[in-house]
Amino acid sequence: MKVLKFGGSSVANAESCHRVKEIVKKNQESCKQVVVVSAFGGVTDELERCIKMASLKNKEYEMVVDDVHQRHQSMIQQLGLNSKLNEKLYAKFAEISDLLQGVYLLEDISEKVRNTVLGAGELMSSMILAEFFKEAGLKTEYFDSRKYIKTQNGKGVYLNAEQTNAKLNELKQQQFEVALFPGFIASGQKGEMTLLGRGGSDYTASILAAGLGCSELEIWTDVSGMYTADPRFVSQAAPINRMSFQEAMELSHFGAKVIYPPTLIPVVQNQIDVRIKNTFAPDDQGTLISKTPGEERSVVRGLSSVNEINLFTLSGSGVIGISGFASRFFTVLAQNKINVVLITQASSEHSISVGIHKDDTEHAVEALKNEFEMEIRMNLVNKPAVEENLSIVAIVGEDMGFTPGISGKVFSVLGKNGVNIRAMAQGGNEMNLTFMVRTKDIKKVLNVIHEEFFDSTYKKVNLYIAGLGNVGGKLLEFIKNQYEHLLEEKGLQLIIRAVTNSRKMYFAQNEGLLENWEEKLNSEGIKADLQEFVKLMDQSNLRNRIFVDITASEQVSEVYEQILNSTVAIVACNKIAASSEFENYKTIKATAKKHNVEFMFESNVGAGLPVISTINSLVNTGDEIIGIDAVVSGSLNFIMNEFNKGKSLAEAVRMAIEQGFTEPDPKIDLSGMDVLRKLLILSREAGYQLEEKEVEHQPMIPESCLQANTAEDLLKDLEANNDHFEAWRKVMKEKNIRYRYIASFIDGKANVSLKEVSPDHPFYDIHGKDNVISLKTKWYDDQPLIIKGAGAGAEVTASGIFGDIIRVSRN
Repeated sequence: MKVLKFGGSSVANAESCHRVKEIVKKNQESCKQVVVVSAFGGVTDELERCIKMASLKNKEYEMVVDDVHQRHQSMIQQLGLNSKLNEKLYAKFAEISDLLQGVYLLEDISEKVRNTVLGAGELMSSMILAEFFKEAGLKTEYFDSRKYIKTQNGKGVYLNAEQTNAKLNELKQQQFEVALFPGFIASGQKGEMTLLGRGGSDYTASILAAGLGCSELEIWTDVSGMYTADPRFVSQAAPINRMSFQEAMELSHFGAKVIYPPTLIPVVQNQIDVRIKNTFAPDDQGTLISKTPGEERSVVRGLSSVNEINLFTLSGSGVIGISGFASRFFTVLAQNKINVVLITQASSEHSISVGIHKDDTEHAVEALKNEFEMEIRMNLVNKPAVEENLSIVAIVGEDMGFTPGISGKVFSVLGKNGVNIRAMAQGGNEMNLTFMVRTKDIKKVLNVIHEEFFDSTYKKVNLYIAGLGNVGGKLLEFIKNQYEHLLEEKGLQLIIRAVTNSRKMYFAQNEGLLENWEEKLNSEGIKADLQEFVKLMDQSNLRNRIFVDITASEQVSEVYEQILNSTVAIVACNKIAASSEFENYKTIKATAKKHNVEFMFESNVGAGLPVISTINSLVNTGDEIIGIDAVVSGSLNFIMNEFNKGKSLAEAVRMAIEQGFTEPDPKIDLSGMDVLRKLLILSREAGYQLEEKEVEHQPMIPESCLQANTAEDLLKDLEANNDHFEAWRKVMKEKNIRYRYIASFIDGKANVSLKEVSPDHPFYDIHGKDNVISLKTKWYDDQPLIIKGAGAGAEVTASGIFGDIIRVSRN
């Protein structure tokens, strides 16, 4: 024998009722079945609304009652049932109308009337479904739960287990194939209707399963079992195949709404397996809840949350070491029927905090102010403090207590995403880690924790991209090409959330912007506004956010600190921030460290070459950078190589511009400022405090050429100074040397200038747009460490930025 319980969503309409019939029919030959049904979906809520409206003298309750009556009549008709049921239905709604009329006149409602009205939904649905089963050929007997499930009064309504079991023992002797019971309702000591609490149909089913000695309890709902998290918040949530009773009880207590929390008590006591199944996908495996959680399982079994919780704190010197204070605190809450969902106390005993439901807050404040009136007046205890708009998150798993580092991983990933823990509690068995966060962060919290602990999920990384020129466009192309690979091989899903250039910006409403970002920006983009872009990025409050700066804008670099303060990581191709005044550089780095987010700028020097990461690695492992010599302008190197082949300098510069090797303003390259900035960055990453004014700097071309307003003007000036550059060619031929624009940092002295290199110098043979960086260190003294490769161009620069994005994402 087994019990099948069908919730309101499973019997919401005629089509759903046919599904229920087929499920019961399929099991008919294998075993006897006890079927428990809830009210038709939403009916209990409507009846409760009627009670409230009537008590407030709102006559419109009559219309709601008529709508509920009509819905039941329609169900009878759609199921093709005998019209005689309408007579029973009419009598029941007449009773409801009379009771609500009394509430309307008296502006008050007794417990007995409330129970009779609210319990009517289950009585009517079970009556209709029993007839429907019979008409469908199922040998069904109808049993009124009020005759078999007995309650007793105390501080609330409790199951009278002795009387209930005696009644159910009588039922065992009866012959039936399908026994159908209404859920939710029971009867008290005098035979009056009582209720088992909202969601109590699960409890009805559990009581029947235990009392009748059933082998299994099936709870049929509209989801395929208990999930690793609420699918409404976590799109990657998956059904849990198997879990223990204790895990299920913890999750249901903290908001997992698939089962009603008291449900498990009778089945746990009698070791009866519970299976959660989906009425709308009956072949799905569902979740088996049993004594043991099964062999194959993750350390964390699931996450759940409860919203609309306030944190209530009582503190003061009068709390410390006072015997009986906590007893008074909790006694007054209990006397006022205020449910406490979380408790935490400082080790100093200076304060005690509890999480309570929002609706109980005002009542709790008044009750505790009255209880501790004297202590408050004497300034021994502060007035109760309330922090609102919070949610509780519970992380549950039987193996958590045997696995070190669970709490550390949780708080680390939350810190990186800017989530502040307001209070926390953990039981001695460590099965449940519970904490409170701001409700506005709840979706982000559940997602980042889910990504951290469940291998079957992938990490969503949200990108906000500024700068959509050659490099930006190539980066987006790379992300699109590698999207599936990163998802399948690295567990990373890169989502483009917003894009902006100097003219327009666009924020996506979904995750599909990667496919059509250019079209969306052009057709639906709004006027670019940097502060508005940063504001909207912050307000999105998404997890794993990265701001990607592919501009050369000083204005953009000035908002880095603001972005990092919002716990958004930064990947920068823009060199301005890292090469600005040292104090600003240090502040940005410190802000990133403070908020535990990344600030990466590998592509600042050498495009995609691993230059900065190599220096960081050397320094972090104890090496010391003694000297730096570097050709770090791929564009200048390309220009000089073309010049060496016989082209005029103006022709070589034009080629570099056309092939996209220079900065948007080529004077930045030719002035040597780009190289100077790169030297500042390298020396600072090596641990030196270097300012721009301390660098001896000689531009590559005459100062007069640097006054040009446009690229074309610059080229004309270079042509006018051609004799100056041809003189270089003559010197190179006479001395058998080549000119390279070199950045040097040796013995604390920094220099950026055009220098002669002989054929035996490592910088003599540099091809195309290559960069070469020579690092002399404590460990690489006799033979410097050489890093060499392409250092300019949209592809290699985009690859460097892409590499940083992946590193930040994996961190």
